[in-house]
Amino acid sequence: MCIGRRYIQLWKGKKVLLVAKYTRVERERLEHPNVSEKQLMNQLSNQGANLKTILESHNEHYNIVKEVTAAINRLDVESKIINLKDINTAAVSWADVLIAIGGDGTFLVMSSYVQNNQTPVIGINSNPSASLGYLCLPDICSRNIQNTFDTLEKQNFSFIDRRRIRVSMKSIKKKMEPPLNMYQDFVKIRPDSHSSHDMLALNEVFIGDKMPGRTSEMECIFDGNMPIKIKSSGLCISTGTGSSAWSYALNKISVNEVQKILSHKYCQISKQECIKIANEYNKNLVYRPDLEYLQYTIREPTGRSLWQSNDELIKSDKIKQAEVETHCEEGCIILDGFLIYVFPKGAQAILTSRPEDSIKSVMINVD
Repeated sequence: MCIGRRYIQLWKGKKVLLVAKYTRVERERLEHPNVSEKQLMNQLSNQGANLKTILESHNEHYNIVKEVTAAINRLDVESKIINLKDINTAAVSWADVLIAIGGDGTFLVMSSYVQNNQTPVIGINSNPSASLGYLCLPDICSRNIQNTFDTLEKQNFSFIDRRRIRVSMKSIKKKMEPPLNMYQDFVKIRPDSHSSHDMLALNEVFIGDKMPGRTSEMECIFDGNMPIKIKSSGLCISTGTGSSAWSYALNKISVNEVQKILSHKYCQISKQECIKIANEYNKNLVYRPDLEYLQYTIREPTGRSLWQSNDELIKSDKIKQAEVETHCEEGCIILDGFLIYVFPKGAQAILTSRPEDSIKSVMINVD
């Protein structure tokens, strides 16, 4: 619901930070500073890259950046624009309003620096022709930026408090190392910001062995129930926001799977019915971003658990809290797919969702 003069609350007299994604063209230019533009394009072509797509994406992105900048300059605000590679805690803390110009990756990286639940965060998809941008405003907003800001001026927007997962560590004998930021190599983010205590994830948390082919061993307590020892390919715990992302991919069922389960001599069912069943099941996997529940999924469980047979193990369910003790050889905790923390054997983590850790996301409803 929109309440009051939200446009005034959102913009007037505020400090606005725009964070623009780092395009493939920019990354290649930075990595090859002494190479001409023509040589650079030849190198990319020789690597099998689609130059037309890369350049179109780059140009589309910067056209939208220019439009957003122009729209912001018309407002009664103080604004700054930075590239994703220059993002840091000080810049994000300076702002009263944050705008991510890119895709879901840009939104996730930017939101990982937000340490309060009062700063409005807006995502603008700068490549709507090729990117879905679940965390961004609808694609129609990217195709007419000025109209989007006019819509905000008319107060036709609402806030949604996207719950995040807080990971609290216990039983750590020594100070945790700062995380490895996967985006540092990909977009050259300066490694100055994420500390070991700022463990908040908007989409999901993955816990497991850092080697994909190695079994992940851990002991879990969900909502204070009996502990279970698990051998698997890792544990994924997601929010409502993340329920449409990796968690969805892990849990969705295909029409073919429904047909295989139901196609025996005692059950004759049409393909249309199978499609309906699969769609209904998959639709129920996604839930509202502002709900307090977390969804855990045990990936490819093997062997037997401590308290129950593997057949009885509930592989995925909604919970409010998880306690995890790792017995992995080289355990790690990965937040939103890019922040990697070392999770040493015997260490324990508590995963919860608190309202004060939410992200205040701006939404525009498009008919």
